[in-house]
Amino acid sequence: MGQPEPQRKNPYSAEGLCPGITLRMEVAVGNQVESYVTKVETVTGTAIGVLPAMERLEVRLLAPGTIVHASYTAARKRFRFITEVTGRNLDGTIQYLLPPATIESSERRSSFRLEAALRPQSLYRLVVDPTRDDVAQDFEGTIVDLSEGGVCVSTREAAVVGERLGFQVELPQAGLLHARVRVAEADAPRPPRRNWRLHCLFLDLSPSNRDRIARYLMRRQLELRRRGQI
Repeated sequence: MGQPEPQRKNPYSAEGLCPGITLRMEVAVGNQVESYVTKVETVTGTAIGVLPAMERLEVRLLAPGTIVHASYTAARKRFRFITEVTGRNLDGTIQYLLPPATIESSERRSSFRLEAALRPQSLYRLVVDPTRDDVAQDFEGTIVDLSEGGVCVSTREAAVVGERLGFQVELPQAGLLHARVRVAEADAPRPPRRNWRLHCLFLDLSPSNRDRIARYLMRRQLELRRRGQI
C-alpha cells in the first residue's frame, strides 16, 4: 500500500481557521439575508471545506458563485472574511469555499478598506445646506477607498459631519452600486493637497449592494495578492 497523501499546509492556522471550527455564514437571498451555521472540515491554500448548511433539518447546498460573509471565533477573538462558493464533492457531503485573501479580526478596524480610484457616474447631496446657496446638489469626486462599511470620497467640495450623500458607481466585475452614505469625518485640504477627504458610512445598504461590494473587494484582494502587493 502506498503512503497516505500528506495534508497540505493550513495557511490560516495563525488566525485560528482550522478543522472543527464553527463557521457562521451569511448570504443574500433576494432582498433578505439568510444565516447558516456549519463546521469547517478541511483548510488548505486552495479550498476550505465545510459541512453543508442545515435549514429546518434539511441540507442547504449553496450554488457556486454565491458570495458568503463568514465569521468565527477563535482564541477569544472574532474573525471574519469574504469568500465565494466554488462547488462541492461528488456526494454533496462537503461544500467548498474559495480561500480568503484577507481575514479580519475584531481587534482591527471594523471593515477592511481597499484603496480604489472609482469615478462615480453620479455624486450628490441628499440635503442641500439651506444656509449656503453657492453649493450645488450634484458635484464631482472620486472614491479613493471602499469597504463593506463605507467609502472615502476625494472632492473639491466641502461637507460637514452628518451630511447625507448619494452616489452611483460601476464596480468592475461586480456591477452597479447605488448607495446613500453619511459623512462621519471631513478632512479639509492641507497643502499641497487641494481636495477634501470625506469619510462616509453606508446608510440602509441593501443585501444586493452589499454583495456587490463584497464581490468587488474579494476580486481586488485576490488580484493584489497574486501580484504580491498584500
